[in-house]
Amino acid sequence: MALTEAAKEAVWLLGLMNELGFKQDSVNIHCDSKSAIALARNTVFHERTKHIDTKYHFIRDLVSDGVINLVKIAIECNPADIFTKTVPVGKLQEALERLRITEA
Repeated sequence: MALTEAAKEAVWLLGLMNELGFKQDSVNIHCDSKSAIALARNTVFHERTKHIDTKYHFIRDLVSDGVINLVKIAIECNPADIFTKTVPVGKLQEALERLRITEA
């Protein structure tokens, strides 16, 4: 579900950038969940996914059309963890460097 929300934002940003004259063919979305990536890439309906609302399946169309590319990111290299988890200071500093956030 979170991957679908990210895909919706990516499609909106892709449209905005195209309107501003910055042509881009596709958007890379980094995800640390192998199962979410596999579910988004596999267009076959499974009994295990019947509880997922239909609106969340549109990411499959985006992947098959090449609008978004799903990229696996290692859990230890994921800078988004600083927004969702309590992390040690060292990992926080590494994540800030990856996000290119510096002191003013």
